Amino acid sequence: MMSHSCRTCKKELPLESFRVRKDRTNYRVKSCRSCEKKENAILSRLHKTAPDKADACECCGEDTSLHLDHCHDSLSFRGWLCLKCNHGIGNLGDNISGLERALSYLRRKHL
Repeated sequence: MMSHSCRTCKKELPLESFRVRKDRTNYRVKSCRSCEKKENAILSRLHKTAPDKADACECCGEDTSLHLDHCHDSLSFRGWLCLKCNHGIGNLGDNISGLERALSYLRRKHL
């Protein structure tokens, strides 16, 4: 039987314990159904208790559609970001060390 490790509870579980997103071909969610349910409840509460949306992205300043940014470890509200900044930070690991590695790379390669 195939299994997968949940990024949240760290348990090795059967693939059936993970939802497949219908909007992405064969993309299996990284948290098991149980953890995903808990995370969704917390995110729903964050949306209800978050401060009013900023006038612009708190990272780049663009005046565009804003999304709630949250820490994936503590599940706490961080701010309002545009989709590009939110995805960019997430793709770099959603942490300071990932951003510092990218910054170091750009500094080394800057002509």
